[in-house]
Amino acid sequence: MVDFIEGLPSDGSAVRDGYTQEVHAFAGEGLELYLLVQPGTDLDDTFRAWDMDAQEYITVTGWMFNVEVQ
Repeated sequence: MVDFIEGLPSDGSAVRDGYTQEVHAFAGEGLELYLLVQPGTDLDDTFRAWDMDAQEYITVTGWMFNVEVQ
Protein backbone atom coordinates (compact mmCIF):
# COMPACT_ATOMS: atom_id res chain seq x y z
CA MET A 1 0.00 0.00 0.00
CA VAL A 2 2.80 2.45 0.82
CA ASP A 3 4.35 1.97 -2.64
CA PHE A 4 1.03 2.89 -4.22
CA ILE A 5 0.69 6.06 -2.12
CA GLU A 6 4.29 7.12 -2.78
CA GLY A 7 3.66 6.76 -6.52
CA LEU A 8 0.73 9.20 -6.54
CA PRO A 9 1.48 12.72 -7.74
CA SER A 10 1.24 15.47 -5.13
CA ASP A 11 2.25 19.07 -4.50
CA GLY A 12 5.52 17.67 -3.12
CA SER A 13 6.30 15.73 -6.28
CA ALA A 14 5.55 18.82 -8.38
CA VAL A 15 8.00 20.83 -6.26
CA ARG A 16 10.62 18.12 -6.74
CA ASP A 17 9.98 18.45 -10.50
CA GLY A 18 10.83 22.16 -10.27
CA TYR A 19 7.31 23.62 -10.03
CA THR A 20 7.97 25.95 -7.11
CA GLN A 21 6.36 29.29 -8.03
CA GLU A 22 2.79 29.71 -6.77
CA VAL A 23 0.37 31.56 -9.03
CA HIS A 24 -3.34 32.34 -8.88
CA ALA A 25 -5.10 32.34 -12.27
CA PHE A 26 -8.67 33.51 -12.68
CA ALA A 27 -11.02 34.21 -15.59
CA GLY A 28 -14.51 35.47 -15.04
CA GLU A 29 -16.73 34.52 -12.15
CA GLY A 30 -15.95 31.29 -10.36
CA LEU A 31 -13.07 30.09 -12.53
CA GLU A 32 -10.00 30.13 -10.30
CA LEU A 33 -6.88 28.00 -10.44
CA TYR A 34 -4.22 27.69 -7.75
CA LEU A 35 -1.11 26.56 -9.57
CA LEU A 36 2.57 25.81 -9.23
CA VAL A 37 4.76 26.71 -12.21
CA GLN A 38 8.47 26.60 -12.88
CA PRO A 39 10.23 29.90 -12.12
CA GLY A 40 10.64 32.00 -15.26
CA THR A 41 7.53 30.59 -16.94
CA ASP A 42 5.99 32.99 -19.49
CA LEU A 43 2.52 33.38 -17.98
CA ASP A 44 1.16 35.20 -21.06
CA ASP A 45 1.73 32.15 -23.29
CA THR A 46 0.61 28.52 -23.08
CA PHE A 47 2.34 26.84 -20.14
CA ARG A 48 2.36 23.64 -18.11
CA ALA A 49 1.36 23.96 -14.46
CA TRP A 50 0.57 21.83 -11.43
CA ASP A 51 -3.06 22.33 -10.33
CA MET A 52 -2.94 22.24 -6.53
CA ASP A 53 -6.69 21.55 -6.22
CA ALA A 54 -7.00 18.78 -8.82
CA GLN A 55 -3.53 17.35 -8.00
CA GLU A 56 -2.55 16.98 -11.64
CA TYR A 57 -0.53 18.70 -14.36
CA ILE A 58 -2.54 20.87 -16.73
CA THR A 59 -1.83 23.11 -19.71
CA VAL A 60 -2.94 26.73 -19.29
CA THR A 61 -3.45 29.26 -22.06
CA GLY A 62 -2.15 32.25 -20.13
CA TRP A 63 -3.67 35.02 -22.22
CA MET A 64 -7.15 33.73 -21.30
CA PHE A 65 -6.51 34.32 -17.56
CA ASN A 66 -5.47 37.06 -15.20
CA VAL A 67 -2.45 35.54 -13.49
CA GLU A 68 -1.02 36.80 -10.20
CA VAL A 69 2.25 35.55 -8.80
CA GLN A 70 1.86 34.74 -5.10
